[in-house]
Amino acid sequence: MVDPEAPVEIRLGFGPEHRQAAAGLYWDAFGRKLDHAIGPRDRGIGLIERGLDPSRAVAAFQEGALVGLAGFNLDGQALTTIRARDIISEFGLFSGLRRTAWASLLHRPPRPHVLLMDGIVVRADRRGHGIGTKLLCRTFDVALAHGKLVVRLDVVDTNPAARRLYETLGFREVKTEKVPFLRRVMGFSAATTMERPVNGNPPGSLRV
Repeated sequence: MVDPEAPVEIRLGFGPEHRQAAAGLYWDAFGRKLDHAIGPRDRGIGLIERGLDPSRAVAAFQEGALVGLAGFNLDGQALTTIRARDIISEFGLFSGLRRTAWASLLHRPPRPHVLLMDGIVVRADRRGHGIGTKLLCRTFDVALAHGKLVVRLDVVDTNPAARRLYETLGFREVKTEKVPFLRRVMGFSAATTMERPVNGNPPGSLRV
């Protein structure tokens, strides 16, 4: 059990001892969206863990425990990469091809000048303590260091609390895609793309 008063340490990346915890955090946050592609939970976590790239994450720790992640896509490599061959290997050819089709709906290639977020996750018992904000602040440091002009993320209509946080931190809506056919299978019916400029808006302006 993590002491809620323990200091939060923000680092770039995480070690191999945290891979399973990272995959579990990711599933707990996005499992509803991922279930048709790689569920159930235990098999999904295994596939996520197999495809993790720790160098594409900002991580939050308390007392050595991983309590939050902000993944991003840089130079074509994201925090999570779930390959078609791994899905087919796990579920067989027929089911694997169907699941791969669902997974392809979640793929959004980034533009060269954009740092595209690949999920922002905070452990359930540590939410509401500013950890998500700290993760985003460090992510802007990464974007600045790599010459990116914009940080971009997507938020679904069933997560209004996350959208409020992003708006508070200066993100603005770019577009909203309505996908009512996904409500039953992925749990949301619209996804909003939000962006915040990096140049002229130093990461320090986000810090609280």
